[in-house]
Amino acid sequence: MREIGVIASEASETEARVILSEGEEKKSKAEDLVMVENRNGGLIMAVLRKGLGSNENLRAGGYHPGVAYARIGGKPSTAKETYDFGLSVIGEEGESIQQNKRIVAPGSIVKVFEESDDPMRMLAGKKHTSTLGHYEGHPSWKVPVDSSFISYHIGIFASTGGGKSYLARHQVIPLLQKSGYDVLVLDWKGRDYAPHFRKDDVLSIADLSLDSKTVASYLVKKADRFGYSPYGGTVSQALEEFIYDEGWRGLNAKDFRSTLERSVVNALNPQRIQSGRPYEDEQRFRRGLRRLKESDIQNILGTKTPKDVLDLVRQSHIRIIDMKKTGRDEKLSAFLSIANYLMDLMRGDEDIDLAIVIDEAPQYCPFNPDEIQRTTADIIIDMCALGRTHKLCVTLLSQGMAGEIGINAAVRRNLNTQFVGKIHPLDMAEASNWFAPFNIDPKFLLSLPPGHFYFMGNLNPSPIPLLITFSIPG
Repeated sequence: MREIGVIASEASETEARVILSEGEEKKSKAEDLVMVENRNGGLIMAVLRKGLGSNENLRAGGYHPGVAYARIGGKPSTAKETYDFGLSVIGEEGESIQQNKRIVAPGSIVKVFEESDDPMRMLAGKKHTSTLGHYEGHPSWKVPVDSSFISYHIGIFASTGGGKSYLARHQVIPLLQKSGYDVLVLDWKGRDYAPHFRKDDVLSIADLSLDSKTVASYLVKKADRFGYSPYGGTVSQALEEFIYDEGWRGLNAKDFRSTLERSVVNALNPQRIQSGRPYEDEQRFRRGLRRLKESDIQNILGTKTPKDVLDLVRQSHIRIIDMKKTGRDEKLSAFLSIANYLMDLMRGDEDIDLAIVIDEAPQYCPFNPDEIQRTTADIIIDMCALGRTHKLCVTLLSQGMAGEIGINAAVRRNLNTQFVGKIHPLDMAEASNWFAPFNIDPKFLLSLPPGHFYFMGNLNPSPIPLLITFSIPG
């Protein structure tokens, strides 16, 4: 370890500033980990943040001899120049890192950890053996993870190109599997995961068999509710009766259409349903039926039930659902079928031992959900609530944290571990709420390199965020 300076005045048990020794301003940098030899007792691990350079001779905004001298090109004096960093306290050294309760004494010596010191071993202690990535700037410092909190759910946030899917593929999914979780990935675009796994581990969304409730809702929406508002009226009731009867299972698209038409028209007979407008109802139905394309019908004729999907996941411990070539509602409908099945298992008090990785999470649970998104957002909230006790981990990937580019606040509150990479400027206010208490300037997150993430929450043994990154094989 290398001595870099001393603690300045106005220190507390959680924060302090270190005055750098001469020349250390060229070596020390933000996010360096340090050890404070507290004169009040104990050794305290902390991280450098929010540096500040000061020169009394060069104060802007008024006349000073030093300013005037600099204006004519003279070299300013460094006699009154100082550099300091803020310290965010991680904790006090013990068998593992403990909460620090002593005031950090001014004048205490501060030393920086160098590559051979590896403070991550101190942070992990004997308790945490799993790791994820490495500390920024130090490839040998593998970041420890408290895997007992995996079922408390995970959020991965970064703007386009920030490395979300790379983090998920190369770090989070392997961690989930090593921790005993099978993994089901919903690949919204079919490009971020499906091409990178074995073909045998990839399922097409067209292969999935949707439950009757989801099929009925999907068809009514595709038929524009048969011209009724909001639920589809008498015609929808007749369609639901046909779908819930389950006799259409195994039909091809052409036979499904003809059987549906015959069944619904018969059901609209005034002797069976006294709507008062049997002919109008039939006309509405036929107009709605014409809106259903063959591809719309084909999307509901898959044969693999949610149970079949879960059985396949159990066999190889991972399955990717390739959702390309279908629209938003088809994708959300497929998710609802799987989610409803998982909810039934958990309500039956069954442990799942499953992690479901949801790419493009704002499509499922946006800040202001519409009809089907309101249903998917609600079921994600319910999955998170039950998952904590039934070993179901929900992992959401999103380009934004909040607002129009982010995910629903009620969902976000259920994600007890977060990885936050380069943010979009629209997320500045939300990032300030998250990071200001830890002396991290949100503007710093605007320029994070791809693949760099602040790791925070229950999975992290450190009580404050750590800046991590990772390497990609090959």
